[in-house]
Amino acid sequence: MVLDKNSRMSSVVDEIMFYGDFEVCTIYDPLDVANRAKTLKPDLILLDYLLLDDDCVLICQDLKDDEGLKDVPVIVITAYRSKKVTSNAYKCEALFVKPLDMNVLASRINYLMAS
Repeated sequence: MVLDKNSRMSSVVDEIMFYGDFEVCTIYDPLDVANRAKTLKPDLILLDYLLLDDDCVLICQDLKDDEGLKDVPVIVITAYRSKKVTSNAYKCEALFVKPLDMNVLASRINYLMAS
């Protein structure tokens, strides 16, 4: 499942489909991530930090606090290079800083989905 509020992730989604054999479901409402995840039961969730303003930490926390979603891997993608931006801060399984190396991202997606 990919959150793509402003079509910023469309090129990433296209590349993910190219590099891996993934079925991608794109949602557009950041406030509905947890509810849609409960319905869709995704194998992995991909979030763009910029799409979520300051709510990225809260959305990740909501996902990890939910008994049915806590084991779904979450990858956060950000353009910010900062010591404050870590996967531990978001309680996510992976954090990628743009520009993305699509081979590495696809490999990490495969690893997380196989775990």
